[in-house]
Order: sequence, then structure tokens, then C-alpha cells
Amino acid sequence: MLMFSLTAVTGFAQFTLDRGQTEQYLKEKADQAEARRVQDSIRQEKLEEERLMASDVRYKLKWGNMLTYRQAIGFMEGTYNLSYYGYFITKEVWTYPINLRISSSKSYNESNMNAGYTDWSEHLTYLGISAFRNLKNDFYVSIGGHLPLGWELYRKIDDDADKRRFHFLVGLNAEERIMYMSPNNVGLVLGFGFYQRLMNSRLYTLDAGFSLEVGVKF
Repeated sequence: MLMFSLTAVTGFAQFTLDRGQTEQYLKEKADQAEARRVQDSIRQEKLEEERLMASDVRYKLKWGNMLTYRQAIGFMEGTYNLSYYGYFITKEVWTYPINLRISSSKSYNESNMNAGYTDWSEHLTYLGISAFRNLKNDFYVSIGGHLPLGWELYRKIDDDADKRRFHFLVGLNAEERIMYMSPNNVGLVLGFGFYQRLMNSRLYTLDAGFSLEVGVKF
């Protein structure tokens, strides 16, 4: 009888132990399944977001900006200007920023200009597009076309009046440059290039020269 009782107790204890191990095993499996479900849900949300970004133009197009200072030296005049470039950041081969430039000049080569004028200055605003294409790494080639609008002030040598004359200016401008642009979202911009400009100025018609540019992108 004693032997039977000991066997029963031992069997019950073994049954209780096996049941506890089974419950622990099932709990671990349930926790693992829940963790996989959460991970799958997160992964699915990321995939849905990527599909949305791939199809929604708001995610495909980002706007970039550049501000630069440029110094130019030409056959007719030396100028300085401030430029703004605004453009969509895409993976296309060419980028086409809109360009607004404010330029001024008081330095000029009098020997190359039409005779009979003095005390001359020029103020221009350029509107146009400068196309950028990546050459290698962070270097780009830029080709631009602009419409310069503004005015010039001058005196004619044979005038009796001291007042400077005003003349409205309009022309065409083309440029070719090599640019360095930082790969960072905010960074340095450097440029070197050449320009050609046709103007209805009283003092000259055609000017050409080279320019140096420095600025920041953001």
C-alpha cells in the first residue's frame, strides 16, 4: 500500500512538472508569434509608405536653393552680382534651376567703349534658367541663358547739363561654367566660367569675359 502511494505521488509530481513545462513552452511560442506579427506589421507599413512615396509627386520632388556671389571681368566692364537658384532635386540627368540675379557695374574699360561718354554705371536684373549636369562626383557643368533688364546712367562729354542721362537696357546673356557643389544638403558652392552678353547700351553692344562664383546651397 505504501509503495502504491509513493508511486501515485511521484506520478502526480511528474505530471505537474510536465504540464508546467508545456505551458511555458506554449507561452514562449505565443510570444515569438506575437513578435513576428509586430515585425511583419511594421515591415508592411514601411512597404506601404515606400509605395506611396514612389507614386506621390510630393515625395518624388524636393526643392533646393542656392545663393551665390559672383565677380565677373569682361572686355567692356567688371561686374558683381548676387544670384538665387531654385530647383527640384530629382534623379534626372539634367537639373533646370530658375535663376534670379541682381548685377551692378561701375568699373569699365573706357578704351573699349564708344567715345563721347563719361561717368557711366549700369544696373541689371537677370531672369533665366541655368541647366546643371553632373560630370563626376560633386562637379557639374552648367549652361545658362538669361534676359538682362535694367538701366544705365551716363553723361555725354559735350552736354552742358550736369545731370546724368537715363537709358533703359535689355539684352541677351549666355554662360558656360564648371561648378562644385557640396554633396551635403547644406554646403559650399564654387564656380568658374565664361559669359557672352549682347546689350542695347549707349556705350557698347557686345561683351564677353569670365566669372568666379562662391555661395551656399540649402
